[in-house]
Amino acid sequence: MLKKHLSIFIPDSLTAETKDLKLKTNKVGVIGRSAAIFNVDRIVVYHDDANQKEADFISDILTYMNTPQYLRKKVFPIRKEFKHVGLLPPLRTPHHPTGKPSEGDYRQGLTLKRTKKGTFVDIGADKPAFCKEKLTVNIILSFRVTKLGKEIIVEPDEPVDEYWGYETLSTYKNLHQSIKSVKPDVVVATSRCAAPITSILDEVESKVKDAKRIAILFGGPYSGLPNNIKSQKLVDLEVNTIPHQGAKTVRTEEAVLATLSIFNLLLNLE
Repeated sequence: MLKKHLSIFIPDSLTAETKDLKLKTNKVGVIGRSAAIFNVDRIVVYHDDANQKEADFISDILTYMNTPQYLRKKVFPIRKEFKHVGLLPPLRTPHHPTGKPSEGDYRQGLTLKRTKKGTFVDIGADKPAFCKEKLTVNIILSFRVTKLGKEIIVEPDEPVDEYWGYETLSTYKNLHQSIKSVKPDVVVATSRCAAPITSILDEVESKVKDAKRIAILFGGPYSGLPNNIKSQKLVDLEVNTIPHQGAKTVRTEEAVLATLSIFNLLLNLE
């Protein structure tokens, strides 16, 4: 089966409708958890109707969630925006291991110090690991543990058959510019005004079947997606993934969870 690269586009207005920091954090937490459950590779935060402060907050919380627990205190300084991160759901993905490393394991690590012989790396072990390559300091990279003992040896590597988290891209550009920066093969817009996905299922399957890079767009709490996305030829499909909704409104984070569950089935049909 062709490996799909899945991106979701989230507006910076996601958190603009409330000033409650706990509610803001929870909203973003649902997005991050949903992305992890359904193997999203990239979350793009585009400029909708908010200021850059909201975009930065969403991006920071998503990046915090995607960072392994054993690295968070070293990567993220204490800030008021992180007051409620303890309420965020854990991702429980393969790149968030809970035990000590074993030989052959893949781990994400923070590069600590470079020497003439290589680089010391924090991979969540009792002591820093050592990589024989000279790497840029203070960045998170993926490594494979090649030796355990008095010295832990690692080398840069990433598994090809495991979900390894998502990338967060905060462009602070409008939707059109954000889509262009990612260059997807197929762009899907979600809208309550569109045709129910069940009525155009064959078309949706046909569009996504051979696409390698798929983007799914979500609107904000105030006005949804821009009305001119069709006239600007930004999208290939426009679908309603929650037909006959019982609630008057569906929140963005709820739409993300519902939509990704449907596309997870479509993308994994044998």
